[in-house]
Parts: sequence; C-alpha cells; structure tokens
Amino acid sequence: MGSFWRRWPCVSGLVALVLAIVAAALGMAYFVPNQLRNIALEIKGKADLVAQLLPATLPAPSKIEQAYWLPQNWSWQQRYWFHHTPQGTTTIPVPYQWFLALERPELSLWSHKKLTDDDYLRRLGFIPSPSSKDFTGNAARYGYGGDASNTAAQPGWTPGLPDNPDGLPVGFARLQNGTDPTTGEPYEDQLGLTCAACHTGHLEYKNVSIQFDGGPAMVNLHEVERAIGLSIGYTLKIPFRFDRFAGKLEEIQGHAVDRSKLRKDLEQTLDTIAKQAGLESELLAAQGADNLDEGFGRLDALNRIGNQVFYTNFLNTKTLKLSDPLVAGNFARHDAPVSFPPIWDTPHFLWAQYDASVLNELVRNAGEALGVSARINMTAAAPGRPLFGSSVSMANIAQFEELLRGSDPFKSSGPGEPKFDGLVAPKWKDAQAKFPGDAAWAIKDELVGKGRDLYRAHCFECHRGPVNDAEFDKKWPDDSFWKADNPDRAAKNEKNWIEIGGRHYFNVVQVPVSAIGTDRQQSRVLTERRVRLPAALGLAPIDDLNKAGDCHLLSEEASDTPFVLALMDVVGKTIEQWYIANGTPDEIRQKMSGPRKNCQNPHVFVAARASSTGKDFLAIVPHYRARPLDGVWATAPYLHNGSVPTLRDMLLPQDKRPASFYVGSREFDPVNVGVVTKTRDGDACAAGLTNFDVSLLGNSNGGHSFEGKETDIRKLPPGVIGPELTDDERRSLVEYLKTL
Repeated sequence: MGSFWRRWPCVSGLVALVLAIVAAALGMAYFVPNQLRNIALEIKGKADLVAQLLPATLPAPSKIEQAYWLPQNWSWQQRYWFHHTPQGTTTIPVPYQWFLALERPELSLWSHKKLTDDDYLRRLGFIPSPSSKDFTGNAARYGYGGDASNTAAQPGWTPGLPDNPDGLPVGFARLQNGTDPTTGEPYEDQLGLTCAACHTGHLEYKNVSIQFDGGPAMVNLHEVERAIGLSIGYTLKIPFRFDRFAGKLEEIQGHAVDRSKLRKDLEQTLDTIAKQAGLESELLAAQGADNLDEGFGRLDALNRIGNQVFYTNFLNTKTLKLSDPLVAGNFARHDAPVSFPPIWDTPHFLWAQYDASVLNELVRNAGEALGVSARINMTAAAPGRPLFGSSVSMANIAQFEELLRGSDPFKSSGPGEPKFDGLVAPKWKDAQAKFPGDAAWAIKDELVGKGRDLYRAHCFECHRGPVNDAEFDKKWPDDSFWKADNPDRAAKNEKNWIEIGGRHYFNVVQVPVSAIGTDRQQSRVLTERRVRLPAALGLAPIDDLNKAGDCHLLSEEASDTPFVLALMDVVGKTIEQWYIANGTPDEIRQKMSGPRKNCQNPHVFVAARASSTGKDFLAIVPHYRARPLDGVWATAPYLHNGSVPTLRDMLLPQDKRPASFYVGSREFDPVNVGVVTKTRDGDACAAGLTNFDVSLLGNSNGGHSFEGKETDIRKLPPGVIGPELTDDERRSLVEYLKTL
C-alpha cells in the first residue's frame, strides 16, 4: 500500500489524466479491469500510478453450493460468539456505518455493489457469516447448526448472540462508540478484526466449503487496506458515487446527513490515511527498504505489531507529528511474513508463537489486539486518560482463551485418558463424510500402520506422540503425548508436561533455527529488532519485567531496548491499567492472567559470560517450536512461512519441492493433502492469486528435509531431519497424518 499512498498527494492533480484514460477506455476498465491494470503495470512512469489507481485484481469468487462447519467440540453459540465478539480493536480505518455504505473499488458509473457484499469479501479470503438479526433463519445456509452443546469448556457460561446485525464475515466485530483513550474525544461505532479473522480456516472441494475454527485463514489483509483506500478515493472522485454513499448512509442512520460536512470528513479521513502511509513509505525509502509481499494467507504480524505499538501509537492523530522524533527509527519494514498458525491446543502449550516467544496467555492475546489497532494512550497522561489506558476488552480476550482452552486435561472428571475439551482440531473423517464414495478422500488403511511406524521413527523427536491415537499409545506407551515424562526427554532432564499454578502445560519441543534450517526471517524479529522508548512513558523493560515476574534478565547499557522486552512491558502495563480502571478484584486478576509469568524464553535469551571481558550478557539463540500434528491435514501451506503447498511436498528433499506456486484459492487437494497448485487458464496471477516464489527473502522452503542416506540423526547436517523417503513411505506417512 505504501507505494500507492506515498504518491496520493499528486493524485488529485492526476485525476483528470486518469479519468480521461478511463473515459476513453471505460468499457475496458469496467468489463476487463484486470487486463487493463496488468497492461498499465508493464508501463513505467505515470502509467504505473494509473495502475495503482485501478481496482485490485482479485480471484473470481468460487462457486459454493454448500457450507459446513466441522464439529470441534464447540456449540454453534460458542462458535458464533468467537467469530463476532469485539476485542476492542478499530482495524478498519473508517467508522462502522461508513464501511457499510462504501461501494466496491470498481471503475463503473452504474454499478452500486457494496464493499460488504459476501461475494466481494470472499474474494479477499473472508468466510461469510449470517446476520445476528436473523441468525436462526440463515444459520444452515452458512453451515452453522447441528453442534451439540459443550459446557465442559466453561461450566456455567452460555454465550449470548454477539452483535453482527449486518452479516459481516467471520472475524469482523462491531466496537460500540466510546471515548478515545488518547484524545479523550468521543468516537462513533468502529469496526475491528478479531483473532477469528486470521485463525478460522476453510477448504473448498467440488463446490463445498469445509470450515473449521482455529485454522489458518487465507485472507489478504494488505488488499483489504488498499480496497478501503481506493473505495474512499473513488467515492470522492467518480461522478454520482458520493451522492450514492451519502444516500446509503442516510438510509442506515435513518435521518438526513450534512453532505457538505460528510464530504469534508471523508476527504480528511482519506488525507490522514494517505499521509500516514506516505510517512511510512518515506521511512522505508530512507532505509533503502520496502515491504515484502505478504499476499494471501500470510502476515508479518510481529513487525506489524511493533510498528503499531512503537511508531503509530506515538503519532498525533490530527497533526501526524511524532510525540518524540527519536521513535521514527522504530518503524520497520514487513520482512518476515508467516502463515497464520492453527490455535487449537495452543492454550495448553508452555510457549506460543512460531518462535516460542510468549509464555503468558493474556499477554499473547492482548498484544495481538494492540497490533490490530486497539486504541491506547502512549503519548501523554491527562485527567481521566492515564498512560496505557486502552480500548482493549481484556474481559472478552480472557473469555476467548477460556473457550479455546477448556479445562485442564489431567483434571477433567470424564472417564478414560486425558483429553482436550476446549477447541479440538478438525478431523479428516468428518470432512470425508461430506463426500461419500469419493476415492480421493478415502484413507488407505493398509498404509496407516506403516505410516505410524514412520511417524515414530522420523516425527516423534520434535512433534512428540500424537494427541489422539490409541494404537500409537498402545504400541509405544512410554512415548504417549499424555505421559508426564517421555524417556528420551527425561534423559535430557526435560518434562513432557509441566505444572504451573495448578495447570498443566505441554512442553513444546524447541529447536535452534540453525539446526532445523527453515527460513530464519521470522526468528530475527524478536531477537534482533530494537526500539527507542520515550522517557515520558517511564518504561524500563528489563527492570519492570524482573520486578513483576522475577524474570532474571541481565541489565544492559543501551539507548534502545530489545523489541520483545519492550513489547512485553507495554502489554503488561496495558493489562495492569485495565485492571485498575475496572476495579478488578485480585481473584479475578489471577484468573484472567493465569499462573504463568510475563517473562522471556530462557532457551532463546541465554545468560552467558564473555571470555574476553568476564562480563555477563544475554546471548541470543533463535529457536522455533514444534507443535503436535493433530489437524495438520487442514493447515496447508506448510512450514511457518507457508512455503510448501502440500504434505507430500513436505516429505520431499528440499531441492525437489515446488520453486513457485500460487496461493489465494482454497481449492483442496485431498490426495497430496494441501492447496491445489495448478494454474487456472494458464495464468493464475491474472486471476488475482499470489505468486509464491521461494527464491525471495522470507520465502525459503528449505530445512525440515528428508534427504540423503544417513539414518543416524546425530550425524545429519543442519536442515536435514532424516534420510530420503521412498514414494511408498511418503504415501504411508501422508495417510497416517490424515488420521491425526
């Protein structure tokens, strides 16, 4: 978006040129805008700007005849509540009612199609959802219904129907009007994204949408940003569109609006968006850098959070001046995009995030809310507006976590072995049942047993025993996922499960990035990035974290601070301020925060001593964490950066994996298990999909490879985890992974 908005100030002067071109080729722009845009992109100079002003090229909407939500231990009430309950964010940079009234950014004088239309937002990767006003009448059409009630996750709590009156997609939540904690001024209803926007998945097969909670989404948030900006620009510049926008807004509000004021407000909003993006582009240009393409299904969430918290939050919303000029250097490019990780089981993991960087659950979720534009005062305290006062709804966020987690698996009163009773991974057999008789979905039982043996030989070391496989536990009882200790871990003085404050947490395996060999960009964000903190905030992250959590961090003398520690401190202060503002009793504080401290990962931040000086310091050793593979069949593309399209490709030697493929479609390949990689009509890019080129920075598909003939894992080179598999072994292992 930066390259477009950086040049927006010259757009008004260029509009005449653009509209002249459009007028001359209006038919082409209306009927074949993709081709016109692609032609313009091939031309340098002003034609490039013309291309930036043309509608985004998006995939054509797929034909969906039926939709199903797979059973995952949630009732439909819990599912819908998770989809649309606000967490206090204002992600969409226009008021809620404006968003409803805006038209799609399409070059047409006659089309009245809305930005909020299901088929348009589906093209951006979102999953349609029914209106709360007529949920019962429309639930089945959207795949809801038929789920048994689950009270085990949260005894005594039944979720109410959240406020989604306009039928916006999964992950959109209406934030009721309130007072801005930064300015003290009132704001209208806003629209924010929840964790469901990025952590709800779906697959499409033979015109059926298979949907599941907690899975990776295939949204393109960059194009969402661009679409909103273009829509506002088109509303102001294309004839008749502003009047239609104002008329629609009057219809929504039920009264006349001051159209002169509305136009000024719209122009001011666009100007603010453009100037802020222009400032960011100038910062990147000064660094000689540019953002990497996140595309469909990926986001550089950590760098985006860092930019929001340590740059954007210091901007005066009216003047766009920084409260402290030194923090301009805090802005960083998006250079570590990753797939949205699945979040079933995550509340039970000792460490979360791909890089095992977060211990405390409320800190994890509140940090995510700050990253997707919750409002927070980080500029100056004032009466009624304390520092770190925010719009974040800690109560809802804590409820999300409870719903995901359920009860402690070792303390549930149910019969049999321990099990998760919160959100569980989707099961292949439940999706298979939607396609009876389809050979592509049939599991080859004769291969599953062999695949189980291969899993134990090649996958167990990192991913541990499977969550739900009685045959595995019977054959290797000491290696069960549910054992407090596994023999190989006990030999290393490591626990399989760790109890903290009466709760059990699974000790996910952490592997040094240098050993696993996968793309290292994401691991660099929290280990290398540093930020400047204005003195007015009164933050001293190392001292603050040591005082609050006894984190044993070594002090350092530096004008800047490791980003990870600064973020932990800000989020901790934000949570504490919410408790104070809401008069939260200690008992409720402890329940919401959970028993884990807000501390750094000792595997990554290692206390060491320099031999040359004898001084203590923090040696940083980046790690990635492995997770259990339950539901892995539904999480393509694979590796943390989404660089491998199918499970079969994952089991190939790294130099034989696809060097490029297209993402954006959710068309599912049940044979190879993953995204369909063939092009459409010979040109998938023209259909609006993202071309994933593994040669680019952040896109490496190397590491986690089976290659060569060495069987002794102690002798394998970095990036290799086992010997090359035969085709029969790959098929067997894929068949077994389908059952998890």
